Amino acid sequence: MKNILRILFIVLVYNTASYGQCNGFAKKSLAKLKPYLNTQQVFSTVLLNGDKTQLSSTFYYGDEYRLLITADDKLGKIQLNIKDSQGNVVFTTKAYGTIMWDFNVESTQDLTLEVVTPEAPAGQTEDKSGCVAIVIGFK
Repeated sequence: MKNILRILFIVLVYNTASYGQCNGFAKKSLAKLKPYLNTQQVFSTVLLNGDKTQLSSTFYYGDEYRLLITADDKLGKIQLNIKDSQGNVVFTTKAYGTIMWDFNVESTQDLTLEVVTPEAPAGQTEDKSGCVAIVIGFK
């Protein structure tokens, strides 16, 4: 019973530490939004090689947006896919560490931001993990 409680405690502490670490990682990105205002949508998570995460948001006609995606370099060349409400990819790009894109939309629409990490290279015996942050600004 004591061993089960110890394992549960270790898992809980590790998850809390990872969450806090990624929150701090995301907050460091906020300065790069200027002169755009933060939409208060700051999303951060821990991903492994080959993982993906998605964030859906509404983008309004007439506003200009800055999309900032930051990832631990150890994750490799992250990919961003932007999908419309039917799931069609309308924009895609790959970059190491940070993707920053300024854009506007031709009409108000819901878009899904999908961040994908590359698969582990052949011969790598364990997956690497790292923080990924998605921040949206507007003006």
